[in-house]
Amino acid sequence: MVKYLIRLDDLCPTNNLKKWEKFFDLFDQYDIKPVIAVIPSNQDPKLKVCGSYNSNYWSLVRQLQAKNYVIGMHGFEHLYQTNDSGIFKINRRSEFAGLPLHVQEAKIKAAASIFKRENVYTPLFVAPAHAFDHNTILALKNYSDVRIISDGLLKEPYIKSGFKWIPVQLSEATLKTSGTWTFNFHPETCPDEAFYKLKTFIEKHHKDFISLNELTYKPYSWTDRFTEHCIIYYRLLRRVGKNQILNLKTLFDKKEIKVTLL
Repeated sequence: MVKYLIRLDDLCPTNNLKKWEKFFDLFDQYDIKPVIAVIPSNQDPKLKVCGSYNSNYWSLVRQLQAKNYVIGMHGFEHLYQTNDSGIFKINRRSEFAGLPLHVQEAKIKAAASIFKRENVYTPLFVAPAHAFDHNTILALKNYSDVRIISDGLLKEPYIKSGFKWIPVQLSEATLKTSGTWTFNFHPETCPDEAFYKLKTFIEKHHKDFISLNELTYKPYSWTDRFTEHCIIYYRLLRRVGKNQILNLKTLFDKKEIKVTLL
């Protein structure tokens, strides 16, 4: 049996809401309850796409919550401060990974206080760029109500380190035959083609989408650990290979390597 969830990233007060509203309308039409990754105090200049600040931003977030959309804590300021790729080695930039525990605790504490002030419940954490480490998990445990992490590399949700983990595996609508799959979209930068592909997919398979409270979680086993480590090591090897190719190309461009054709 296959199950699908959807996560939308980077909701903040300077969004182009027209790009988001078409997703919301689609979800409401088919009674789909997505995860919305909300930035509590956005400082990322790349996400300041509108000239004005939406004064109704938190009202919008509460409206989404009232529709049983799941609101996720999407970091704190969405500013990348390190080149550490964290636990899953997906991206080499992070707001959290590699920072001391007390710095991460301050970020989580500040983010949690903003959501509390705005009367928004955030049971779930979404790390910007999928990058966080064990200090992040400890900070969440000590300074927030978050007990679910929206990330991971497996095919099913699991329980580990006192948290429930929901793997996020796909950046576009893709048909699967088994497992639990999360589609991850960024409405601000999502091409029209990708949206209409998702729309067509939902029209055909909307009965296979489930809400967060319908998920079941299995204990994290040694085989799960082995599987994730294999995926991580494979990614690291591919990264090393790409870097070597890029380094060779640079040397060729600088004519520091000469090739003689026989």
